[in-house]
Amino acid sequence: MGWLPEWLAKRYAQLYYRFTTEPFDFNSAQGLLGYNKLEVRRTLAQLENAGFLHKGRQPTDLRRKNYYLVNPEHAIRAFALQSESIDEKLRLAGNDFQYVLTGAAAAYKYHGYITPAKTDILVFKKDLGFWYALLKSKETPVAIDHILAEKTGQVIHLHTTLTQEIMVRAVKIGGIFYTPADDLVLEFFRHPTDTSLLDAIAIMLTHTKDLDWDLLSKSDVKQEIGFVMEALNKEAAKTIFTTRLLGRFKETEKIVKRFSTRDELLELPEDYYALTKDWVLEINVPVRIFRKAIEDLVS
Repeated sequence: MGWLPEWLAKRYAQLYYRFTTEPFDFNSAQGLLGYNKLEVRRTLAQLENAGFLHKGRQPTDLRRKNYYLVNPEHAIRAFALQSESIDEKLRLAGNDFQYVLTGAAAAYKYHGYITPAKTDILVFKKDLGFWYALLKSKETPVAIDHILAEKTGQVIHLHTTLTQEIMVRAVKIGGIFYTPADDLVLEFFRHPTDTSLLDAIAIMLTHTKDLDWDLLSKSDVKQEIGFVMEALNKEAAKTIFTTRLLGRFKETEKIVKRFSTRDELLELPEDYYALTKDWVLEINVPVRIFRKAIEDLVS
């Protein structure tokens, strides 16, 4: 974020005095400021660029925008914690504001394999203004929940879904709070894409001895995880995951499930049919994902 020039600070003060952190729309802003539409758009855009304002959707009409001001205390604290490094900002802010780094960026911390396209951070909704002010910059677009960033680049995506239960399970590494590796694997298998599945596999291959296999084998995606473990053994032509470990995923009765990373139908190699039957799964996953992981991560 950057501090405000006098003309913009005055307009921010006018808006905050009227709306505080409550949502307001463009027409309300124009009615208060009394400028033409072009000047009001400029004001709102400058406040957003400086990290003092963020946007949301109107619940009654998702095509229309609401605006939210960052409260002055959060803005001041965010300005005091500015740093060139996002990691350093997180370390500094973590003393007073809770958060958890998750998604692909957290997975990369564990496997160091696939460079993440964005950084997903879970925060409490009450702290959203602070995090937006802290992390927003000209070089760093910030997305919020379902509102995508308007600029491309190394996007930070803030999710206001942090809970105390998630926070309690977080792992602190190098002064930064991360989703545990086990929880990431479960999340990636529950919502699989080609990329998230590769992230999950990379964690499984690089942290085989560290994962909570009891947690994974009792999860709602134990069939999918078991199938992938056997597929990796098959592609590696050696035992990566032991028969004993795989047995823990086969202990309970299986149900017919679909395991897919994409919409279009893929053709599965014939030598995989017996494997899918064994795990009672309808598979729609490109086998090249397993092969790539083995080629890159297993010597």
